[in-house]
Amino acid sequence: MTHATRITLAGTLLLFLCPPVFGQGPAILGAKVYRPVREPRELVEFAKSLGLNTLFVGGELAASLPFRGQCRAAGLKYFLIISTFNDPEAAKQDASLVSIDREGRPARREDDVMICPSRKDFRRAKMGHIRAAIRHLKPDGVTLDYFRFFIYWEGVDPRTGPVDFPAFCFDRSCLQEFLISTGLKLRHPTVSDALDANRGLIEEIWGEHRDAWHDWRVRRIAENAREFTSFLRKEFPALPTVLHAVPWTRDEFGSAREKIVGQDFRLLAPFFDYVSPMAYSALTHRGPGWVEKLDRALLTEVPAAKLLPSIEVGPDGPEFPPMASQHYESDLKAALEQPAGVVLYHLELLLGDADKQATTERALKMHRQVSGPPLEKPWH
Repeated sequence: MTHATRITLAGTLLLFLCPPVFGQGPAILGAKVYRPVREPRELVEFAKSLGLNTLFVGGELAASLPFRGQCRAAGLKYFLIISTFNDPEAAKQDASLVSIDREGRPARREDDVMICPSRKDFRRAKMGHIRAAIRHLKPDGVTLDYFRFFIYWEGVDPRTGPVDFPAFCFDRSCLQEFLISTGLKLRHPTVSDALDANRGLIEEIWGEHRDAWHDWRVRRIAENAREFTSFLRKEFPALPTVLHAVPWTRDEFGSAREKIVGQDFRLLAPFFDYVSPMAYSALTHRGPGWVEKLDRALLTEVPAAKLLPSIEVGPDGPEFPPMASQHYESDLKAALEQPAGVVLYHLELLLGDADKQATTERALKMHRQVSGPPLEKPWH
């Protein structure tokens, strides 16, 4: 039995022996807020009027005392969105942290700069920042975004897959850890600080041990999940944790979600209270009906009580295609079939769309009637 098989079996056992700590409460009826365009009171009142019970926000909005106060007054929970391995500020301070591909190209795209997931020093520092943020902002939950290797998954054409999108990361830290973890005896056994000096090793791994490389990357992300959630449970035992997940099925695109992204939900789900696939069906050119198919496929890896779909509300910029109200309604109804609930991406897009507002109110009201009244202490 290989190490990869053992860890998969262990993860599968944990999945069913360790039920979700917080997923037994009422459904999360949430929305992400990235660019608040109203005053906190108006924003919270709008969310409440739609029937939402949770807002997912970044650090800037969470740092607003009026926003936190309005949430408490309205009975809304708020979850803090944490960009884990996407950290441009850390990259400015230490460029060696940036993940690189086989050719040495950095994992950068527009404002995103992905850090190598095997850098223990970065992970330690990131957990320190998370600790400080939670203590100061006192959120009701946290959601870990960019918890993976680099991929611009939003731009992947569903007809072709990632094609030749390069795999990350081949820096000194990853190469060294791969050799130690696998125990492979290679012709190029030495890891150097210089990329050019490592080219023979990199090509040997890529050409002859690619499967072992893919398996190691999956284990690296799973180990990071254990590390981060263990830290969170120890420091903040009542705090729910959510994983932002790339919305691909396990076998899709030649198993690219595991081979390129490093996310194996069978291994990751046991560590988190919720797994939230970013099922943006218009952006990814999937069309109506895809969210239902995706959820059905992911239920083979993630327990229903933990599957928290995040769906698109409408176009969020010129690269987003239009999304009809009927399309949105179809996605919303499909997502609400899961007992964990739904997260809308994102709240601001509903402000000027009366049809989608009415659709949201109607669907969430019906969901509450079927699900019953909320508990007084949903997650504690």
